[in-house]
Amino acid sequence: MRKIIDIAINDLIVFFRDPGAIIGVLVIPIVFSVVFGFGLGGSSGPAQVRVDVIDNDQSALSGQFLADLRAANSALVLCPFDNTEDDFCGLGDDPALTETRSVERLSENTALALIIIPEGFEADLAANESVSITYRSNENAAAPSYISQAVQAVVGRMAGAQVAATVGVSIVESSGESQFADDAEKAAFRAAIYEDAAAMWQNNPFAVSFNQTVQDPSTQVSRTQQGFGQSVPGMATMFVTFFVLLSSVNIIRERKNWTIQRLVTMPLTRAQILSGKILMYFLLGMIQFSAMFGFGVLVTRLLSLINPSITTLHLGNDFLALVVIMVSFTLCMTAFGFAIGTFIRSEMQGAAMLNLLGLTLAPLGGAWWPLDIVPDVMKVVGHFSPIAWAMDGFHLLLYE
Repeated sequence: MRKIIDIAINDLIVFFRDPGAIIGVLVIPIVFSVVFGFGLGGSSGPAQVRVDVIDNDQSALSGQFLADLRAANSALVLCPFDNTEDDFCGLGDDPALTETRSVERLSENTALALIIIPEGFEADLAANESVSITYRSNENAAAPSYISQAVQAVVGRMAGAQVAATVGVSIVESSGESQFADDAEKAAFRAAIYEDAAAMWQNNPFAVSFNQTVQDPSTQVSRTQQGFGQSVPGMATMFVTFFVLLSSVNIIRERKNWTIQRLVTMPLTRAQILSGKILMYFLLGMIQFSAMFGFGVLVTRLLSLINPSITTLHLGNDFLALVVIMVSFTLCMTAFGFAIGTFIRSEMQGAAMLNLLGLTLAPLGGAWWPLDIVPDVMKVVGHFSPIAWAMDGFHLLLYE
């Protein structure tokens, strides 16, 4: 056993003598984990979003539509009507909006949606004619669904009030007992019903009663935990995969440099040589896991002292289970690396195989993003990657 350990430690010393190895094993994975951690744990969205509005009707009803839209979601800033002194809408010296300009603003993500109210909006509704409001969004910008939901809610309320007014007028006209004296009386009656129906919508004529279970804040998963709970184990498993699979290339290199042949001439058995090499890459993977998780806790702890809203990364309530996952995954990838090393005949072939496997297994297995957000089919396919099973275990422990 002593000889196996000596071989592993000697190979580790030789490996870390190269400054590039330290950067690759420690610095680059840590940088990736921090970037992904803040990216995945960022805020849920902006406090206010720009929505371009072109009101071609300029009527009281179109104004009411915009007022109801603001009431439906206070996060919507209707440009140019709600533009501020500091030009939140980003209109510059020209406050006017045309459809062409608004489409350009959509493509540039300056605004997330465009609403066009057609000319004759109020008159057509009064005449009980069909009216269409144009809603456009930039699909590439992934306009938040709450914008279209707010528009649909307001349209639904106005349509409901319009139907009520139309039905009321129809009942009076078909009753035969009382008719309107003139069109002015008919319009006034219709307007009164519309206003009453709209007021009823504002007062929520029906509601859903529900009870929400209040969760203990101490058991809630914070944004820091969501972000770093994904990025730390994700980047750790990805880079452990890269460096452990590097064994397949290094075995070829050691054969080429006659390092293996010299070891064979020493008083060592082949089993001891192979075990020493396997132990070296296993220890390398465990060093990387330890450094990544340790740094994750350290950096979040330091940031929490600066910003109390940032919480320290929680490693779960079962540290032993966490270590078991690290050990199992590292052993799995070490065995896999030495297995494919028997089929590789050159360093170039090994490097190509390493890049292919690493850049396929990592995203497929959920190292870059949680598999919860991918389609069900990809969840099944993703579990062909050992990384997916390791990430499942890490998530169960870190998010408990």
